[in-house]
Amino acid sequence: MRAGRWFGALGLVFGTVLALAVPAQAKKIVYSPVVVQGEKEVEYYVDWRERSDGIDVVGHELSLEYAFGPRDQIALYGVWSESRGRVAYEQQNVEWIHQVFEQGAHAWDFGTYLEYQIAETGSPQTIEFKALLEHTFPHTTLTLNPLLEKDIGPAAPSLEVGYNARLGLRRWRTVEPAVELYGELGEVDDLADWPDSSQLLGPAVDLRLGHHLRWHTGVLWGLTNASEDVRVKTQVAWEWF
Repeated sequence: MRAGRWFGALGLVFGTVLALAVPAQAKKIVYSPVVVQGEKEVEYYVDWRERSDGIDVVGHELSLEYAFGPRDQIALYGVWSESRGRVAYEQQNVEWIHQVFEQGAHAWDFGTYLEYQIAETGSPQTIEFKALLEHTFPHTTLTLNPLLEKDIGPAAPSLEVGYNARLGLRRWRTVEPAVELYGELGEVDDLADWPDSSQLLGPAVDLRLGHHLRWHTGVLWGLTNASEDVRVKTQVAWEWF
């Protein structure tokens, strides 16, 4: 019964997004489907990345998040970047996470993620959808975020497909080392061959420093010619109830 509900919910969500008609991931974070009611959070994310064309870019995101119900969380954040000595404010985003169900230890949890990106630089507005899947094992947690992304507008390209994945080691209360993988596969009707897709792989770690402070950091390396060469990222979050 649970398996049928899981596949039914997943099919409904993907069908809805494909009917909507949502393009390049900035922040590299894997999202859990679990929502903690009443939690409020301020997050600052920054990364340095060397693109395949040799240009260095520093990206920043500052967000305010609030879990306004037992299954729903909303976030508002701004995005800006630095490159070649210039700072540019790029966009503001609205993000909504809905926890569809949580089945506890050693089972799949499922949620949805919807983000609306409002660009400031003349670029089209964008919708991004992720299915949030998480399975807990005795000492590890596997989190998967298959994603769909599309520009809004009559001349917008086809739906783009990608994924985020994380395997974390749960052996300690305050630290969780992990391996993360991020892929951008191209348009759904013309998927890229492996060398022409973007694939990033590397280690990451989450630290809990006291009751309110969380710190995430990691390094990602490009696996294909179309990938960034390297990305170093970190995120600091202050949470309270």
